[in-house]
Amino acid sequence: MSSTANFKVDPRLASILGDSYSSSEHALKELIDNSWDAEATEVRVTLPTILSDDPIIVEDNGSGMKPAEVRDEYLNIASPRWTRKGEKTPNKNRLVKGRRGVGKFAGLILASRMELETTALGIATCVEVDKEALLRDAKDLEQVPLPFATKEAAPNLHGTRIVLSRMNPNLNLPQPDRLKQILARDYGRETDFAILVNGERVFAFDVPGTTFECEVSLPNGATAKATYTVADKPLPAKHSGVVLRQGGKTIGKAHLFGLEAVDELSDRLRRRIVGEVNVPPDAIELTAAGGNVIESDKSFEHLSGELQKQFHESLTQTHTNEVNLAKGRWKQQMDRRLVSVPEHRRGIIEQRMNRLISRAYQEGEKDERIGTLVDLVLDALEHDEYWAVCNELHDTDRTDVMHLADALLEFGLCDLAFMGRQAKSRLDFLKSLGRLADNPDTLEKQIHKAIEKNLWVLGPQYSLMASNQRLATIAEQCGEAVIGHAANKTRPDLLLSQDAFHNRLLIEFKRPNYEVGRDDETQAKKYADWLKSRLQLSVDIVVIGGTTDPTLCDEYSGKRTQFSSYVKLIADAQASLDWMLEQLAEKP
Repeated sequence: MSSTANFKVDPRLASILGDSYSSSEHALKELIDNSWDAEATEVRVTLPTILSDDPIIVEDNGSGMKPAEVRDEYLNIASPRWTRKGEKTPNKNRLVKGRRGVGKFAGLILASRMELETTALGIATCVEVDKEALLRDAKDLEQVPLPFATKEAAPNLHGTRIVLSRMNPNLNLPQPDRLKQILARDYGRETDFAILVNGERVFAFDVPGTTFECEVSLPNGATAKATYTVADKPLPAKHSGVVLRQGGKTIGKAHLFGLEAVDELSDRLRRRIVGEVNVPPDAIELTAAGGNVIESDKSFEHLSGELQKQFHESLTQTHTNEVNLAKGRWKQQMDRRLVSVPEHRRGIIEQRMNRLISRAYQEGEKDERIGTLVDLVLDALEHDEYWAVCNELHDTDRTDVMHLADALLEFGLCDLAFMGRQAKSRLDFLKSLGRLADNPDTLEKQIHKAIEKNLWVLGPQYSLMASNQRLATIAEQCGEAVIGHAANKTRPDLLLSQDAFHNRLLIEFKRPNYEVGRDDETQAKKYADWLKSRLQLSVDIVVIGGTTDPTLCDEYSGKRTQFSSYVKLIADAQASLDWMLEQLAEKP
């Protein structure tokens, strides 16, 4: 019987009109998701060859739909199945994939014509959807007539067949391998949902990488066949591992078959193994319910030991090949950089770089990240003599007194060289700090940031001091206690630091255009008294501003307090560094 049907438009249609799929394969996956929701156990996807006019066909053996279901539910756009029938399917208790009610039309991304034939309870229902007609009548979608026909079918037949034709010329056809990889993520481990793409079954190990096959003879005479892939990069934990199938049924969770006990392999490297092992029925003893392996079974123990060796060998082979290719890619770069390194250090550096590359690949790092890492490490090794000397000290035999003495001498020379480089860098820092202090618009907080991690500016006795959150809180409480909560505009910027011996230093920063005077001296005394009462320890105080009143006293209440200008602070620090450079230049 033939007639017509119409779409039924849900009010949510407007919210999904802009949705799209990132690729042809992802659009096609939506149709396979519908087969899952229909409780199919098998889906066959037929893809056309390049330059052919053949259609894409997706057919399953799911529950199918009755004519009324097609009219009232399938053609009800944006009315998802789960809102009508619940989150789980009725018989197989599958979590429903369709969440928006539009995936059924994903095929129209790929083709201009979609034909649906679905069979249930002895009736086959056929519907044709023409995208060009929909676009012409887009303003009144419910009025677009859809060819709709029903016919008798065998009572035991059920399922759905979708044919997509007149392919979109602006899109590439779905690629079988790519489609299998996408489907493998969700369905590769399902035991009652087989997907075949152009006749080839989709498995969990359909991921980019190197595939291996092997056979293991079991003590009971049976033969286990393993097919697995070492993926190009680590997989999520739930997608990695090798499943055991006995008589075609998956037993328990995915295994690593003892590979997790191999210490030299990182977790990320182990997560590159994915695949399955097939054994004949009754080849391995299972628990009473048949859902898991009895691990003391001799055949399973033998299988685990042999597969562990195979997996380890495959990982080592693949990893070694990748590392050798990487070393080849970066060898020219490394050789060019090593020319500037002393000859006696080149071998050590090359050895360390090879180890770095091997480890990075084992951890699954991307090429561009490894390249950046190689550059950074080479930069460090070229300019840091400490690394090579400390390496020599570590490797020196304690009984080799002469060698150890030479290494210690070299360490001292390296230390002097480092001090020289550091002194020059600190001079550059002081120039920048001077520009900041000369700017009248600079705020206390900005000066605070510049000096907080560079307390050597105040003198060598403060070089090893550091602040923390607790000290920052105490400094804030000190300011509030001395000047009150309401004086926000005049509240000073305070830094409280301490060294390993619990010596403490409080710095009050003033603006570069502010002159430190008698009022600040009085306030500093209040700081000292408040902090001493709270910390039970003496605290050195430094007040820094643009200029200072020359009549300020250096001593009161038995406590040392300093007042300084930024100009004097920078000049003193620069003089100290200049002296150090002069002494280093005169060393023999």
